[in-house]
Amino acid sequence: MTYALRKLIAFVFLGGIFWFIYQDLDNIDKPWFMHALGMLAVAFACFWLVIPSLVVWLRIRRRRAQNRERHGKWLAEGGVANVGAMRVRGFRPAVEPGERLYFHEKGTLYICRGASEFGVESVLDRPVGRPSDVAFPGWRDDCRVVQRTHCYFTNRRVVFVGKGVEVEVQFASLKSAETTPGGIVFVADRGTSEGRFAFTFQNPLVAEDVLRFAREGK
Repeated sequence: MTYALRKLIAFVFLGGIFWFIYQDLDNIDKPWFMHALGMLAVAFACFWLVIPSLVVWLRIRRRRAQNRERHGKWLAEGGVANVGAMRVRGFRPAVEPGERLYFHEKGTLYICRGASEFGVESVLDRPVGRPSDVAFPGWRDDCRVVQRTHCYFTNRRVVFVGKGVEVEVQFASLKSAETTPGGIVFVADRGTSEGRFAFTFQNPLVAEDVLRFAREGK
């Protein structure tokens, strides 16, 4: 989002500066004209640096407030006390003996490191980018968008299932799960390396509570 806003600001200001110069070519060597161009350049720099960051910060603040409000309502309605084993059509791989399914949501999966180790080699030829600045602020890893994917929490693992995609992380190898305004960043131990990926959730605070509940094996 920051990149897109800066492109828009650059287009508007540079176009405006060009138009301003073109309209007054006869005065281009006069001091007042140079001062006007300098003021436009300073305004451009201020907008370039401040406005995108301010817009992103305000959206992050709004998203976090919404998450807290909806999480509070969810807790007031019982929270994890209402979480129980569920059945979801299309879940694969099959539930193992003694395994219970607690959570299902559809969102966007991002693979950041160790794509081949997660069994999604098909994303390696996709453009590299970064998730949304609002959903995952402060993100510094380049990664690839896998696709819109189903996410499942069981009492043993996290599973992502999509078209030609099956990624599962056993809780034993899940090192951390960091909540962001728009999702959760997962870090998994893949034996000889560390895999990092992210997934968008409607309310990461609720997803975090259910994940903690599932990991406790209750």
